Amino acid sequence: MTRQLIKMDAIKKVFVSDDMETHALSNIHLTIQQGEYVSITGPSGCGKSTLLSVMGLLDSSSAGQYFLSSLLASELDSKQRSQIRNKEIGFIFQSFNLISDMTVRENVELPLTYRTDLTKQQRIGMVDEALQSVGMQHRVNHFPAQLSGGQQQRVAIARAIAGKPSLLLADEPTGNLDSKNAAEVMALLDNLHANGATICIVTHDPRSAQRAHRIVQMMDGQIVSDISCDSRPLQTLSTGFARDQVSVV
Repeated sequence: MTRQLIKMDAIKKVFVSDDMETHALSNIHLTIQQGEYVSITGPSGCGKSTLLSVMGLLDSSSAGQYFLSSLLASELDSKQRSQIRNKEIGFIFQSFNLISDMTVRENVELPLTYRTDLTKQQRIGMVDEALQSVGMQHRVNHFPAQLSGGQQQRVAIARAIAGKPSLLLADEPTGNLDSKNAAEVMALLDNLHANGATICIVTHDPRSAQRAHRIVQMMDGQIVSDISCDSRPLQTLSTGFARDQVSVV
């Protein structure tokens, strides 16, 4: 059996500035099972990235309930949210977000250095495994400026998966890439999903969206359609987390 990883009930997000209210998300109901590959599409400004930010605990909803695995997001303090983001969620961004004066190895290892449950040797092994899985193990000592856009995004993906997260969130991961590199990055995400990763991707590109097994379309802060594109059974993983795994020290 698959496990419910994400459950959103009546999620709203309102931004207030200068006596103006912007309703970025309105009454969102969404569930994602472990092992699913979901794309979120829609026009610019429809709330896709805001939804992903709430999903990844980078932002909080204004109303509604969000459960990430068994955890109710509104009951987590800032330290718990940071710990969960670091250990259980991998982020892939359009702009890569690599640190220019760090090598490939150092960029991938950086999030792991904040994990007290890992030794240096374990971190090295996890970095090597992640870089090998994206075909960048031969560039460990290079700096981001020495890499192509496609290579930088591969390093960013390695950084996202090195900690073996329960969930991968990708916000326009091919937005800064040409068509060839974009296809290679999407093929890499396909492979990660085939090996059990749960992936949620925000994209404007219909070709990228159609590679997912489920397409969620948004308009004006609301979900207007949610279509399953694949009848294959979902992957079942043994990974997961519960409240007692989130230390508060």
